[in-house]
Amino acid sequence: PKGSPYTVNDQLMVTTALTIAHWNREHGALPHSRLRSSGGTPIRPLRITMPVDDRPRDTTMPIGNGTRLVEVPFAPAELDHPDMSALLRRTAERTRTLKALPRPQLGHGAALLTAPWAPVAARAALTRALRRAAAPWTSTTLLSNIGRIPYPLDFGEETGRAHAVWFSAPARMPRGLTVTTASTAGRLHLALRWSRALLSHGDGAHLRDLFEHYLHTTEVTP
Repeated sequence: PKGSPYTVNDQLMVTTALTIAHWNREHGALPHSRLRSSGGTPIRPLRITMPVDDRPRDTTMPIGNGTRLVEVPFAPAELDHPDMSALLRRTAERTRTLKALPRPQLGHGAALLTAPWAPVAARAALTRALRRAAAPWTSTTLLSNIGRIPYPLDFGEETGRAHAVWFSAPARMPRGLTVTTASTAGRLHLALRWSRALLSHGDGAHLRDLFEHYLHTTEVTP
C-alpha cells in the first residue's frame, strides 16, 4: 500500500521465507536453512539471497548492472504464526541495513574469484571446489525481482506483443531452488526453477500455490 514502511521486495522476501517454512513443516522438518525433501533436522535460520539495486537516482548513477547481493536471515520463531505487519517491518529494517553496508557487487569471495590472478580454467575449477566446500553455508534460496516492465515487448506483426514475462536464475545444488518475479501488464509473473535432484514437477506446482497464498497474506495495512 502507498506509504508502507516496506517495499514489494520485502513482501516477496517474506513470502518466500513463509513458503519454504511451510514446505519444510509438511515434510517433517521444522523451519530450516535448507529446502527439505524428507526427514527432521535441527532448527537453523532461513537465509535468502537477493540482488538489490541501491544506485543513486541522479546524474551520478553509473551505467550498467548496479545490483549487488544481500543475504537476509529469518529466525525459525519468526515464521511460526507470525504477526505479518511486524515481520514485514523487521524485514524492511534488515534490508535497509544490509543495503547501507559497503560490499563488493557479488561479495568478497566472488570479487576474489573474478580477479585476473590466474587463468580462467583454474579459477573455474577452484570455484566448483569452493561451491562444494561451502554447501553447508549456502543460503536457502535466491530471490530475484526483475521489477516492473512498463512497456509491452513487441516481437513484430507476425508474433505480436508479449502478455507475460518470465526470467529464472540457475538453481544449482545444494540451494536447489530459485524464485524470480517480474511484472508487466499489471500482473506479477512468478518463475520457480529447481534442481531435479531436489524436487519433482508436482512439487513445483505445490510451491507455486503456497507462494500465491503467502503473497496474499502480506497485503496488510501498515
